[in-house]
Amino acid sequence: MKSQFHLPRLVFLAVISVAMSGCLFRPVTVSTRHFVLSPISTNEPAQVVAEPLSVGIGLVKMPAYLMRDSIAIRNGSNEIEYLEDALWAERLDQSLQQTLALNLSKLLPSDKIYLTDWGHDQAGAKVFISVQQFDVDAAGRGTLIADWRINAPDNDTPLKSGQTRLVLAGSSPRGHPEVIAVTMSNLTAELSRELAQAISSLTELKP
Repeated sequence: MKSQFHLPRLVFLAVISVAMSGCLFRPVTVSTRHFVLSPISTNEPAQVVAEPLSVGIGLVKMPAYLMRDSIAIRNGSNEIEYLEDALWAERLDQSLQQTLALNLSKLLPSDKIYLTDWGHDQAGAKVFISVQQFDVDAAGRGTLIADWRINAPDNDTPLKSGQTRLVLAGSSPRGHPEVIAVTMSNLTAELSRELAQAISSLTELKP
C-alpha cells in the first residue's frame, strides 16, 4: 500500500512542529523593576535650632541579607524571600545614608550635611548607624531596628546614643513591590525625625 503522505505535506508538518516547539520552550520574559528610597516632602516642619548645624553621616552598617540587589520580603522570623523582578537601583546601605542626609538637611535645617568623607573641621557632629532589621513582611508590615550614636566632632566620644525600633503597617507587597519602597521610605523618615531631634538637642554643637 502506498503512503497517503506526500513530500510537501511532510515538510509542512515538520515546519509546524518546529515552530510549536520554539513557542513551548521560549523563556518567558519578566519585566524587572528598580526602586530607591524617597526623601521626606519639602513641607516637612523643621526642628527649631539657634543656627544651622554641620553634620557628617558615616557609612551605614547593615546585615548581609540586606546587601543583595533583590528586594527582601520577610516570611516569618527565620525566612527571607527575594523578589527577582524587583531590585534596588543602588545598594540599600548607600540609599539609606543618602536619604537620611537629604531628610536631615530639611529637618534641622542645614545645608552642611556631609557623607562619609568630611574635613577635620567640617562636621560639628558625626552620626553613625548600625541597622539590625530593615524590611517588610508578606502582610505589608515594615520594621526598622537600628542602633545609632552621635559623636563629638574631634573624637569618638559619644554625645548621644540610642536604639530606634519602628513598625509601620502597609499594604501587602504581593504583586505590588512598589509598596515596599514606600513603607521603607516612611520608616527612614521616622528615623530621620528621631535623629534630627537628638542632634538639635545638643546645644554644644558648633556649625
